Order: sequence, then structure tokens, then C-alpha cells
Amino acid sequence: MSKYVLIADDQAEVREWVADILRELGRATVETGRADQVLPLIQEMGDALSMVLLDLDFGQGQMGGMDALRQVREAGCQIPVVILTGKGSVRAAVEALKAGATDFIEKDAHVEDTLAAALSRVERFAQVVAENRRLREELRGVQEIVGESTAMREVLAQIERLGPVPRPVLVVGERGTGKELVARALHENSPRREGPFIAVNCAAIPDGLLECELFGQEENAFDGAPFKEGRFDRADGGTLFLDEVGNMGPEFQRKILRAIEYHSFERVQGTETIRVDVRVIAATNADLQAAIRQGAFRADLYDRLAFDTIRIPPIRERTEDVDSLARHFARRFHEEVAGVPVLEFTDAALTAMRAAPWPGNVRELKNFVERLATRLSEPRVEAAHVNSFLQPGGQAAAASSADPGVGPFASRVEAFEHSLLTTALDAAGGNRRKAAAALELSYDQLRRLLAKHHIGSP
Repeated sequence: MSKYVLIADDQAEVREWVADILRELGRATVETGRADQVLPLIQEMGDALSMVLLDLDFGQGQMGGMDALRQVREAGCQIPVVILTGKGSVRAAVEALKAGATDFIEKDAHVEDTLAAALSRVERFAQVVAENRRLREELRGVQEIVGESTAMREVLAQIERLGPVPRPVLVVGERGTGKELVARALHENSPRREGPFIAVNCAAIPDGLLECELFGQEENAFDGAPFKEGRFDRADGGTLFLDEVGNMGPEFQRKILRAIEYHSFERVQGTETIRVDVRVIAATNADLQAAIRQGAFRADLYDRLAFDTIRIPPIRERTEDVDSLARHFARRFHEEVAGVPVLEFTDAALTAMRAAPWPGNVRELKNFVERLATRLSEPRVEAAHVNSFLQPGGQAAAASSADPGVGPFASRVEAFEHSLLTTALDAAGGNRRKAAAALELSYDQLRRLLAKHHIGSP
């Protein structure tokens, strides 16, 4: 479907003339005779608009075209705006370019040619912008994976190599190492990057409910069960991330094997075979080979999931990354929470952090840095602070000794709420249902709070 071009000119005959030219060029149009309607129309039509043709000279007593242009740019709208100007008004058009216009054309006998050329330039520019956005998205997942150690360089090389391969990948790592982040990076570096990325924590959902969650459910008039779309449906054309696959029971392993192998399934209480185009990326912190020997995990499912395997090393195997991780989390927390300063780590503090065991790995280190940021009265972090916080009971002691009066009330409350959520998640091993129970919240309440604070996998 062709996108619309907005024509804003106070002369009806000009609007009609330009609209006829655009229709001959295969473009649909929407028109207004008032400059003060330009921004509302842009906001109302959103992505349905491809560009704006804006006259500068509106009738006396009306908002002018230059003011409308400034209003659009001040509102943060980046839509291309091409100025329509009368002959001899080039100086005003140049001023409009300085104010954020994309191009200008004169309303003369050659307007059809110049309008076609302007459209071509705008569309080429839009393609470049879209490609740049795609490349940024492609790099985003990898850029979020912090680490310069040899082990992490190998992980990044595997992501680059396996991302474009349309086969399942098994991501292996201890809790908190960032398995979902690696899965997202694989998705962003694949031809499916424009499709959905759907994540499911298999450990958080009982097998009886997991089947309905993944495959969906047909409406049933007898028991009143409503239709439910499954995660496989939602991931069609994209990637389905199955976290903690080692927790799936034997019967469900058989069903998931068929779905992965044949790209098809039946919904609960359904008979129709549904076909989907989904790439599966699985993750586990368990020893699946040992589970196979014990009869707890199917060897054929393992073979199907592990076309290739990416192992994420724990922090104790890449202590040289602690410095960059700590600084990264300090900067990110500063950006997320108003009023929180960027922590400055002394060399002694970083040495103490490298010596710590970090059994919760990157997630634990992230939570630790955020707690430091919310509980210290100044941004400089000394070794004594690190050692105090790492000692049993040290975090509680630090919390009670922190100055509650430092900083604006709202930002301190927001920072404490963020810290409370991350602490509960860490204590629950990343299991959101357990964290919600510990905080005496419903699962939906916890999800809303996590979304509010942009808390996800590290």
C-alpha cells in the first residue's frame, strides 16, 4: 500500500494541482489549507505518511509555514518536509532548510519534474535511514555483550558465525551469565532480525501449562476454554528462545521435538496441524549430557537443539572483564534512573571486585553495582566499600548507614525500588514467579514493575 503525501497550502487550486501530479506519480495524498493542522495530521497518521509538502506563505492571521516546520521539528517528528515556494522566494526556502526542511521546490511550470526528483531523493534518504536503523539493531545485541577477554571474544565470534545459519543453537552457561542476551544477539545477526523474538522460561511454567503456552489452545464450547495463541504462533517468521530446556518433562520433550523437527504442531484441544517458520534457540544451566545418561533428557532432542553450542564462561573464568562490566553497569544505571550518579571505581575497588567469587555471575555483579549506586552517598567507590558490601550482612549494613536524605525524594525511591526488584530476582535465580512471591506481588504486578524499570537479562 502506497504511503500518503501531506500537502499543506492555503490555496485550494495549488493543492489540487500538486495532488494531480502526485497521483500521476503513483502517490496518494491528504491535504490541508491550514499550517496549524500539519503537526496534528502528522501525529494522527504516523507511519502512513511518507513526506510533507509545505507552503511557507499562508493567509493573513494564520500560522505560517515556517512556524509549522519549527513546530514539527520541536515535537521530534523526523518526517521529510519539502518546502513549496513561489518563484523568487529562494531565500525563505534556504532559511527553511536551516530550520529542518529536507528540500524545496518552486511552484513553476517545471514543478512536475522537480517534484518527481524531490520524491526520489526523499525516498532514497528514507531507505538509507531504514538501513542504518537495521544495522544499529543488528549491532545492538552484540554491543550489549560486554567483555574483552579471550573467552568472550570467542563467544562474539560464534554469534557472528552462527547468527545467519538457519539452525537451532544451544546456549550453555551458569545462572546469570547472560544466555538470553546471547540468544537476542543471534537473532539480531540473522536474516530474521525484522521478525519477532519470543522468549519462554521453561523452568517458570509447569509442563501442563507449558504446552498451552507454547502451542496455544483452541476454543472449546463444552468447557468454555477460550482461544489462546501460543508462543510458536507469535514467533512465526522470527526466533523462539526456550530458556532452561533441561526442566522440561519427558512427555513434553517428545512434543517439542516434533515441533522443532517438522515446524508444525497442534494446539491444545485442536486437531488442525499448524505450520510455522520459527528458528529455535535453547539455553540451559544444566549438564544435558549427564541428564541424557540418567534418562532425564532425550538424546534426539539434544541432537536437534545443539546444531552448535555456545558456552558462556562464568565470571571466575574471565575476571579481566570485571572492570569493563562494572563501568558498563554503572553508566547504564545512571541513564536509567534519574538522580543516580555514575560510579567511579578506584583501582583497589576493582581489584577487590575481581577477587570476589560472583556465583550469580553477570546478573549478580550488575545488581551489586546498582546497590552501590543507590546506597553510597558519593560516587567514588573504594575497596572498603566493596569489601563491606560483599561481607555477609554487609549489604544490609550499608543500606542502613546510607544517607537517606541525599538526592531528590522521587529519584531515591525509584532507585530503591529498582534495587529491591533486582535483589529479589537475584535471590530467585532469575525466576520471576519466585521473585513475585518473595515480594508478595502478583506475577502481573512484577512484570509491570520490571518493564517500568527496564529490568531484563543482563
